[in-house]
Amino acid sequence: MSKTQIIINAATGRMGKELLIATVNDKDAELVGAIARADHPMVGNDIAYLIGAETQGVAVSADLQHVLSADKVLIDFSLPDYSIKSLEHCVAAKTPMVIGTTGYSQQQLQQIEDAAKEIPIVLAANYSVGVNSLIGLVKQATALLGDKADIEIFEAHHKHKKDAPSGTALALGEAVAKERGEDLKDIAEWTRQGESPRKEGNIGFSVMRAGDIVGTHDVVFALNGEMVTLRHEAQSRQCFASGAVVAAKWLENKPAGLYSMQDVLGL
Repeated sequence: MSKTQIIINAATGRMGKELLIATVNDKDAELVGAIARADHPMVGNDIAYLIGAETQGVAVSADLQHVLSADKVLIDFSLPDYSIKSLEHCVAAKTPMVIGTTGYSQQQLQQIEDAAKEIPIVLAANYSVGVNSLIGLVKQATALLGDKADIEIFEAHHKHKKDAPSGTALALGEAVAKERGEDLKDIAEWTRQGESPRKEGNIGFSVMRAGDIVGTHDVVFALNGEMVTLRHEAQSRQCFASGAVVAAKWLENKPAGLYSMQDVLGL
């Protein structure tokens, strides 16, 4: 069986380096491209310098369009505006895309949906197997407790993360809302200030940004006299990277459409 040819976008970033390592270490994947901004000092150098490995024969490049083709898959963990530009190039080249970027505007999310009519796309806020299992458990807990408990979602990430709440926290909130037949935007409490009491049925969100926290997510179901907490704690970024490579291999040869990590894992 031939290996899945993978291109890593924003390869010099935190997640980019983890994705390079995950791809190089996967026996069923082949790294064929590593993209960075044009003025990055690593452009033209072998990716070995980024991941502390032997020479790989793949140099960091700033020319995404040149390396794209229909028989490759682009993995993108970057920033929303750059990601959307990359998406446009993928549509033109018919290149499947695995997207882990978060913080999109509604307009940008619509652009992704439109692009999925032309190419296969996996879009997920989190690619770890553990988090996607947590989403499934949250749905089950909501079915059992959702009309009896006050629900709170807490998340913590490193101080450099820009979007808040995290995409994963939003996905967990969406899982609760969908299970209850509601729209998250109608029941979410993003901030609390003053003396207003909790509104029954709402979902509260709390955010921490500090240090180098990789990622922690709690979903709390608080009843009178007892509390159920479902937690996922990422101990390294490698769980996200490995999951994204799994998604890329799964996406190869799939028809155009918008898929989730739940689809990839068959959950």
